[in-house]
Parts: sequence; C-alpha cells; structure tokens
Amino acid sequence: MTSTFTSLFRKTASCPTSQALLAFRGSLMGPEGLTLIESHLASCDFCSAELQLLSRYRSEAEESSFVEMPAQLRRLAEALLKRSAAPFKGLPAFAEHHQLSH
Repeated sequence: MTSTFTSLFRKTASCPTSQALLAFRGSLMGPEGLTLIESHLASCDFCSAELQLLSRYRSEAEESSFVEMPAQLRRLAEALLKRSAAPFKGLPAFAEHHQLSH
C-alpha cells in the first residue's frame, strides 16, 4: 500500500523542467519566469528537492573536446560494421541440409 506522501512526491506535467530550474537558479530568465517558478516551488516539494539537488552541482557546461579516432581503430570498426551489415551467407546451405519448419 502506498502512502499519500509518496504518491504525491513526483514530477507532474505542470512542473518546470530541470533546465528551467537551472535557469531559475542562475537567474537566467525574465521576471515572469522567475515569478512562475517561485510560486510553483512554494507548493511543490518535489521541485524544491530537485532544485536543492541541482544546486549541489556545477551548472556550467563542462568543456569537452573531440579527438580523432586512431586510424587502426577506425579501420577495425569499419571492417566490423561492414561484416555485420553483410547478409548471412550460411542460410542457403542450412536450408539445403535441414528441413525448415513453420
């Protein structure tokens, strides 16, 4: 049996997204948006808890760089992909030697 509290402690369609909560935390939205989220937080324990959780982590996007795949690894990957995309050649031989059932 679920308690009333656990059944109410969830994100609903009327809840702001995590991105909106992050924007709220960083004051990256207009006054109307800030007011809407403030009033929502006053009545939604789930979003208040989510905002606390999000506040514990850096909101800045981590910088990442893409590195070129080593040539040997690229050739291996391409060979494996070509091999997996090729049709299975053993099926005609299998059909000749075994009776297929329906």
